[in-house]
Amino acid sequence: MLKQTLLPIWSLLFGIAILTIASALQSSLIGIRASIEEFNTSATGLIMSAYYLGFIVGSLIVPNWIKNVGHIRVFAAVASLASITILMQSVLVNPWFWIFMRMCTGLCYAALFIVTESWLNEISTNTTRGRLFSIYIIEIWACQTFGQALLNIASPGGYGLFILTSVLISLALVPLLLVRTPSPTIDIPEKLNIMGLVRTAPLGVTGVTIAGITSGAMLSLGALYAKSIGMNIIQISLFTGASYIGGMLLQWPIGLLSDRQDRRVTILWVAIVGGVTALIVPFGYNMDNQIIMMVGMFMIGAFIFPMYSLASSHINDQLRPEQILSASSGIILLNGVGGMIGPLVAAILMDWISLNALFWFVSFMNIFVILMALYRINAQPAMVIEEQGDQIPVALTVSSVATAEMLVEADSSIQTEEKSHEVEIKL
Repeated sequence: MLKQTLLPIWSLLFGIAILTIASALQSSLIGIRASIEEFNTSATGLIMSAYYLGFIVGSLIVPNWIKNVGHIRVFAAVASLASITILMQSVLVNPWFWIFMRMCTGLCYAALFIVTESWLNEISTNTTRGRLFSIYIIEIWACQTFGQALLNIASPGGYGLFILTSVLISLALVPLLLVRTPSPTIDIPEKLNIMGLVRTAPLGVTGVTIAGITSGAMLSLGALYAKSIGMNIIQISLFTGASYIGGMLLQWPIGLLSDRQDRRVTILWVAIVGGVTALIVPFGYNMDNQIIMMVGMFMIGAFIFPMYSLASSHINDQLRPEQILSASSGIILLNGVGGMIGPLVAAILMDWISLNALFWFVSFMNIFVILMALYRINAQPAMVIEEQGDQIPVALTVSSVATAEMLVEADSSIQTEEKSHEVEIKL
């Protein structure tokens, strides 16, 4: 059954895998190359934050592009642009130019993932969607880890890795354009009053915003930190890759636990453990022990990265079915804003205080989630566990459109089951 489900979409999954590898490689490459070029840490933070600005803009405008010209044309156009932007960064090494190019890259990747994920949604059915997206999430995490390993193929100081990234993005075009399936439709999300979302689920809003700040800081500046303390390329790839492995292995168990108890409690203890484990890397640095530092990065991935999925699921627990799609645009906006703030603030602190301030900052930000979780647990009765929706694991590159459609489908399935149960009772 699984083989029959995957066989028709192997080319689509292959294309997504190639894009994810390119995205992970590019993110670390830019941070390392910025250090080689002796950009100050604050300038590097601006460069990395620009990606999230582009991603936000892309999430807002790309659905209109798709509506006007279709999925295939949008995908081909932005893939070509993404290939150009990474090559241009190797040709013209200037921090202001790189900021603009990274913003363009963020827009392109938003479009690429919106197209491919909505396409995946169209191909799947209610009976296969859960399995397909489980495979999809595992694929995303595995490819992000593999992308870090590609740093060892060539020197970040040359053109090779920039060219490789461009080639990978272009390669992703080939299988996706050969998929023989009608282009899916996509609805433009309704405008959402952010304050209404805050009033409905203040803990969830806090969680997705802080998740953007902490994940954005770690993913953008982790490689720069490793390079700045003297790690070689192999060590850097292992250092950053450890966080992806941690996120991949612990995402599902944490999500499963959150489905079986008050999700706010899970958010609370994950924030506590995440805040503490973020301090392991500075401890390992002070002990001059790279093994401890690698363990610290694994733990960061395990307990920092799942926060977005937990907080998103908590928000959707509080919403009516008709609110879910519009709420997703607010969620991605808040997470994207956090992703912009995180690298910028962390980079300034690294410049002014210490390189280890990156991890102190990540640890400190978890305090806000802890305080909000404690307040909400005491202020509001727990939701009946059976009324909670299943937690949707989300990888770090998943677009708001795909997440929204997954949640809508999940909620529809739950409603269908409830109606069937009511009919059985009446009979």
